[in-house]
Amino acid sequence: MHNQVTLKDIANILNVSVSTVSKALNDSYEISDQTKNNVLKVVKSLNYIPNDSARSLKSNTTKRIGVILPNIESDFFAKVIRAIENEAAKQNYKVIICLSNDTIKKEVEGVSILLNGSVDGIIISLSQETQDSEQYTHLENFNKNKLPIVMFDRVCNEIDCDKITIDDFKATCEATKYLYSTGCKNIAFLSTIHQTSVGKLREKGYLKTLKELDIETNLIINISNYNEFDNTLKSYLKNHNIDAIITADQLSAICSLKIVQDCGFSIPKDISIIGFTDGLIPSYTIPSLSIISQNEEQMGKQAFTTLIDRIDNKNSTNTSPPTLKILKTDLIKRQSTR
Repeated sequence: MHNQVTLKDIANILNVSVSTVSKALNDSYEISDQTKNNVLKVVKSLNYIPNDSARSLKSNTTKRIGVILPNIESDFFAKVIRAIENEAAKQNYKVIICLSNDTIKKEVEGVSILLNGSVDGIIISLSQETQDSEQYTHLENFNKNKLPIVMFDRVCNEIDCDKITIDDFKATCEATKYLYSTGCKNIAFLSTIHQTSVGKLREKGYLKTLKELDIETNLIINISNYNEFDNTLKSYLKNHNIDAIITADQLSAICSLKIVQDCGFSIPKDISIIGFTDGLIPSYTIPSLSIISQNEEQMGKQAFTTLIDRIDNKNSTNTSPPTLKILKTDLIKRQSTR
């Protein structure tokens, strides 16, 4: 087996210093384009593989961050991770993604993997099971190990760190008021994420607005499993007078759109529907779906830049206290509302 190619080997071939080769590979402004091109040609011809471990020891950084997500099926999380990846690439950071699948066990496993020194910091959105059980012990290790952490979307007050969210309460208040202003009086709230912080805040916003509008009857539809979605919603439509539905996520809105029409109702003449998280699919459903945009790309970008600021100032004596950044939402009105 031949020995791994080193920076020194490349430097000898080109008759330059090891420092020049290193700077060229890091696209330093100090190195001419010609030299960079020469280095890249040799690197490619020799199949050079950077020694990340050695580089980490020298710089005390890995140039990697970890991201722990509840799932990637959701359009929301897919758009957030894409934004994080884009920002990371601009600063030559690699992203390691772990999925919790909305369970504590998988979340703890992800935390354990990332806490072993393989990353410089972590971005996390808590699993549904973690928030439902309120068990956050595994997250306390971040602060103990002085590893920067940023929470987004699903956050908790028990862990002292930077957080990026939207105003879920206010967004649902505004959506409920808008439906009422269009003539809807029997507004239902449907959630498949009622055990999460965002689900609870959205439900509270809905209930608070009903009280302000002097609507005494609330219609809360909590569905724990999508296998039960069809029958549960059909039952509510059959047994309750509903003229509008706010769903706590995008997929629920899309499913509701189909089921409502399958039951013979016209949208939005009989029933209006508003969901959360914009994207291509809501604009192409029939009818197109009114939605609360959470500005997912901005959330991903903010989460990354906030983490990098913490990483860069990790050893500073003037470290600022944790921040809570609340991003604006937009109600995008399409054909599913009056």
